Amino acid sequence: MRKKVFVVVLILALAVSAVTAGQMREGIAVGASVGAPFSFTVVGDYNFGAASAAVSLGFKNLFPGSGYFDLALEGMYHLPFTLSASDDLFMLYPSVGGRLDLQFGTTTIISLGPQLALYYQMEDLPVRIFAKANPHFSIATGLFRLSMAGEAGALWQF
Repeated sequence: MRKKVFVVVLILALAVSAVTAGQMREGIAVGASVGAPFSFTVVGDYNFGAASAAVSLGFKNLFPGSGYFDLALEGMYHLPFTLSASDDLFMLYPSVGGRLDLQFGTTTIISLGPQLALYYQMEDLPVRIFAKANPHFSIATGLFRLSMAGEAGALWQF
């Protein structure tokens, strides 16, 4: 029963990226991010325009003295509006989606939850800067908790 619920929640969380919306540069992007709790990840992203999908690999130090290798999969839906100043010189693209983290270390931790993001697309350079918040449930042997993570980074688009 729990496996079925987990699969249904995963499908619903990632399906939000399959709808159409806002305009950003489309294509492949690679970059890096840093986050809290301390993490460093390398990110590969494909932006479909209305949505994007990303894979990231990195290192998380969730507890003092122990680190985890992290593999993350996410899907984002770019909302059909921007947050901008009155002169439109600074526009932020809000996005919502889902994220699945698999962390391998002294034990394996599975984290699943929604994700909120703001993107800034530079006009003269193919660079997208982002900040993300990720409330999630973490599941491991003897562990089930609600946690919060955040990250900021940049992507170079090809």
